[in-house]
Amino acid sequence: PLQHGRSRSVTPRTSHTMAEPQEEIEGEEEEYEEVSQDEDEYEDEEEEEEEDTEVTTGGAAAAAAAAAAAPVTGAKEWTGLASLPAATQQSLLEVLGRLRTKDMSEMTVVFIGKQGAGKSSTLNSVLNERVAASAPFQPESLRPLLAGRTAAGFTLNLLDTPGLLEGDQVSARGIESLKLAMKDREVHAVVYMDRLDSWRVDNSDRAIFRALKEHFGMGFWERTVIGFSHGQLSPPNGMPYADFVAGRVAEVRVAMRKTLRAPKLALPVVIVENGSRCATNAAGEKVLPDEKRTVWLTQFISTLVDLASVLKPMAYDPEKRYSRDDPNKKHRLWILPLLALQTLVLRPFIEQLIRKDMEKNRSAKV
Repeated sequence: PLQHGRSRSVTPRTSHTMAEPQEEIEGEEEEYEEVSQDEDEYEDEEEEEEEDTEVTTGGAAAAAAAAAAAPVTGAKEWTGLASLPAATQQSLLEVLGRLRTKDMSEMTVVFIGKQGAGKSSTLNSVLNERVAASAPFQPESLRPLLAGRTAAGFTLNLLDTPGLLEGDQVSARGIESLKLAMKDREVHAVVYMDRLDSWRVDNSDRAIFRALKEHFGMGFWERTVIGFSHGQLSPPNGMPYADFVAGRVAEVRVAMRKTLRAPKLALPVVIVENGSRCATNAAGEKVLPDEKRTVWLTQFISTLVDLASVLKPMAYDPEKRYSRDDPNKKHRLWILPLLALQTLVLRPFIEQLIRKDMEKNRSAKV
């Protein structure tokens, strides 16, 4: 349809439900997404808001926006697997086969993090297909994307979500979109993406950590793996690669554990390199510049499988209250003791001081 004087390329409209497939991005030609009636109207409303006012991040607006952004993609044959080096194909099938021995036929993984952290690029690299839109200077999609792939009787579901930061604050829209994406879905692992070449953890990062705990609970964090993109970097000042990685990992882990007040939280780590110039070994597998020349894709999937094999999948319940930090109930246990202290100690003491002062004034007048 033509609205607001702009043309939009979409596929013919059909009615969709949460479980029905949505067209994914394929090939290098014109990019498009199939959108439903409600999603089309939502995008039009977004255009009007951008022309008139700044987009708000309020809870009600975020919930309404997220409601139109449900992922609706079904599982397909994992065609990208056949294009990977033979050694990688064999390794991945062996790793995923460990779950089949536990009577598991699928694994669902959610990618989260700030904008530009490498969520969409990593999803594309893992599947070896161009599924999620990912390009420099391209606005991030507000719609979560579920890409399901089947191979050898096993289904791998990867869920890409919008960024969790808007300006310098946690994105309410991003949180609501993540809630809707996880609704009625069992999640085996979460990948919190960040950049290896970043130098610090700031207050906005800590705010995201707290928000995720508040809205999804510690069970969410217990299933979280930290993923670092841009793994093929050259550390500054000639620092050894292993030392740089260890320092960056420790910085993020310490910040997460301290913010979440969970010093024993495991937080496994995976290093990712999505660039086309990533180094390869003799078998053509993409490797990291560490001493072991680690095949990062196999390590990535293996880490997720290890997590999924020991923990039950998380089923997000939108009706459940995950946070215990209710500000209205904070320090309520101190109310009665403080009231008793005021009544039995402070009040008599102050009354006594007042009487003495009044007696002094009378004596002075006499």
